[in-house]
Amino acid sequence: MINFILNTEMINSEDIGNRILKVAFNQTNDLLFVGTTKGFRIIRTEDCKIISRRDHEATTYFSGGFTCISPMFSTELLCLVGSPGNSIYPPNIAYFWDNQKEDFKGEIRFRSEVKNVLLRRDKAVIVLEKITYVYDLLILKATDSIPTIENENGVAAVSYDRDQFILASLQTTHGHVKITNYYDGEVKSGLIHENPITLLALNFPGTIGASASEQGTIIRVFDTKTLQLLHELRRGTSPAQVSSIAFSPNCHHLLASSNRSTIHVWNLKAPTPQSAGRFSRFLPNYFQYNRSLAKLSLKPEVSWTCPYTVNVGPIGCFIDETNFILAHLDGNLYKCKIRDQSALIIQETKSFLDSNEIIIEGNREWESFA
Repeated sequence: MINFILNTEMINSEDIGNRILKVAFNQTNDLLFVGTTKGFRIIRTEDCKIISRRDHEATTYFSGGFTCISPMFSTELLCLVGSPGNSIYPPNIAYFWDNQKEDFKGEIRFRSEVKNVLLRRDKAVIVLEKITYVYDLLILKATDSIPTIENENGVAAVSYDRDQFILASLQTTHGHVKITNYYDGEVKSGLIHENPITLLALNFPGTIGASASEQGTIIRVFDTKTLQLLHELRRGTSPAQVSSIAFSPNCHHLLASSNRSTIHVWNLKAPTPQSAGRFSRFLPNYFQYNRSLAKLSLKPEVSWTCPYTVNVGPIGCFIDETNFILAHLDGNLYKCKIRDQSALIIQETKSFLDSNEIIIEGNREWESFA
């Protein structure tokens, strides 16, 4: 676990140190990618070891940093998008970087900022504020474009199965999603939330989707082929911004994290409240949603963020049906477990930051050490 030392001397400096801009797991959840204000680093989730670092003067690094870092499984190919403060790599260009050869393999330029990039082995989905593109990775040529409502959060999700290419995107009306299956040509669209959607997620083959709105109190789980609602999951009663949604490998569980640094986990195989039969119609709506089996609260002492940071809270992923990992903006990786279907416990905490890294908060300087 990382510790912090407070330097009580007054510091008058505009240097914000090396801050976190974006954290993302790869598709198999064995690597964590961290975009920082000075570049990026790659961490092995098994032991939290930094296996590649491109945000230090002693290595190939990129001043200004990246607000989007999109991996392709465990390959050396990454897609990088610069932060608004990056004068060398602007945020309207998607750069394709070979981390082994330390070289850019290509780039795609747009007239507006790139909000998100999702990589499959054969395709790249690039999300702009009002349009989502699908590109063939081999020739970097657009094969489809989908007009959307304003999409500042870069909302979209893709399947990663080789035999299923399913894209979940926003439509031109708030609360509506569009599901496109590029292998069989089927397109399904409809209303999922009354409020604007801020997050979409798919399971690995893309057969099941989940969504959260700007209200953040309800997670809706649906069949992507029919858009039939499968579950309505109660996250809480107070508004929150959901920062990640993840399915377990066999879809027995689902987790959601938020900007309140809380993590909820639901058992998707548990009976729904509607099984209460004829009495359920007398219950208020609050009692008719699936309640989480457990909740975990993380209270970070310090957050390594800045105005350009994309993530609003921790992100999570499952290792197996009962074990999951959380990457937090406090610079720690938390290994957690579902215990007895009634509690979430933290089994291990490790820092994905280096020794002696500095963070400056106003007139305070924090120094980390392992």
